[in-house]
Amino acid sequence: MNKGLIKIIALIFGLFSTFCFSQDYLVTNENDTIYGKVEWKTNITVYVKTKDGKKKFKANQAKFFKRGDFKFSSIKTSIPEFLLEVKKGKVSYYKESHLKSRFTLNYVRQVFLEYNDKIYPINVDTNIKGSGFISNIFGNIQGAGQLGFYSSNFKWSFYQILGKENTLYQLIKNNNYTFEDIELLVDLANISIENKSDFEKRIDTTLKSGYAKGYVIKKEKDTIFGSIKMNRRFVLSDKVNFISKSGTESSYEPKELIEFKINDRTYKNVQIKNKIKHLVQIIEGEISMYRDLKKRQSYLTKDFKEFIAVDKKEKYLKLFKDKPKIYKRIIDNEYKYFEFRSVVKLYNNAPQHRI
Repeated sequence: MNKGLIKIIALIFGLFSTFCFSQDYLVTNENDTIYGKVEWKTNITVYVKTKDGKKKFKANQAKFFKRGDFKFSSIKTSIPEFLLEVKKGKVSYYKESHLKSRFTLNYVRQVFLEYNDKIYPINVDTNIKGSGFISNIFGNIQGAGQLGFYSSNFKWSFYQILGKENTLYQLIKNNNYTFEDIELLVDLANISIENKSDFEKRIDTTLKSGYAKGYVIKKEKDTIFGSIKMNRRFVLSDKVNFISKSGTESSYEPKELIEFKINDRTYKNVQIKNKIKHLVQIIEGEISMYRDLKKRQSYLTKDFKEFIAVDKKEKYLKLFKDKPKIYKRIIDNEYKYFEFRSVVKLYNNAPQHRI
């Protein structure tokens, strides 16, 4: 190919990438892309403000919109609504938006899997508490437009999607994963469908029932790989019961360790303002995000030396200033507190155009 043509293509691609990172947008059912300031009021209605004015779209009029790094897709549950697209693949994973009313009669917090045009709602609170395998599997089965709609818990959902003999389903049934691992499970489900050899490299079929792959880092800074016993959702009162690869069994209080990992969830003990905080990693990248397990406070860090609280004082915004276009987009679009994961991912994924 002509070198001049290659340069032109690269320039166009670069300009397009930069433009996409500087604008929020919505895609209509007719595949028209409308760039502008996206304002949304509920889980079913969104506005796009452009130089020509403000346009209103309901969930049945748009395919999706992007606000920050997050993509909200129009999915028909009981009604068409905008759901946060967490994972997209043969198996997709969606969460309810923060703007869905929690005060309606019989509201149940849910997340959703999608596979082969079927929606699998999962009751969040029931699965966090670890109610039994067959809880809610015979809930209402109803039509949802072109999508079949199946009410279930997370184990039953993966059974329906993957089948009884699938290795990943067998590990889920063996309690080597919990509901907290659902994002990892969706990734593994897609890999198991698309690339069996790659999938087999990522799992461990020798784990004892109720144990997960992991490691511990002790205060002597020794990293020991093995498996960690899980007890539904991890809380600070839990002990870290560990079996090393050599078979040695140990038990630790979380505060005794510098760091430990359960499947792909990383927990750290970090000193912040002369106090030890027990943190779980939410995002890893140029800017990493952690949440305090005790206080539920979120922190951002670039160098793992300074951890800045995400709060109304907004001191954390200084971390974004070395990418001026991203910083301007944050300010101009008035992203909300509950959108901050989106903003961190937007910064981490943006081209490296720094001051």
